[in-house]
Amino acid sequence: MIFAISFLAAAFLAGAAIGTIAVITIGVRRDDRAKTLTGPPRTHIEAATRRMLGVGTRDGRADSGQRGEE
Repeated sequence: MIFAISFLAAAFLAGAAIGTIAVITIGVRRDDRAKTLTGPPRTHIEAATRRMLGVGTRDGRADSGQRGEE
């Protein structure tokens, strides 16, 4: 019984790690192809990737979703 519970916990944690890596990989590729690192993120995946990696915009502005002047 304990083996089954530990196996399920390990499978869940491995799946969560693989899912996180997949989201980061997809977001990085989309941002890199679209060359949108100077503006706000276009999709939720790009926003999540930037949040997980701690990346803002390249021009130093806060990532508030506004493209105009502050």
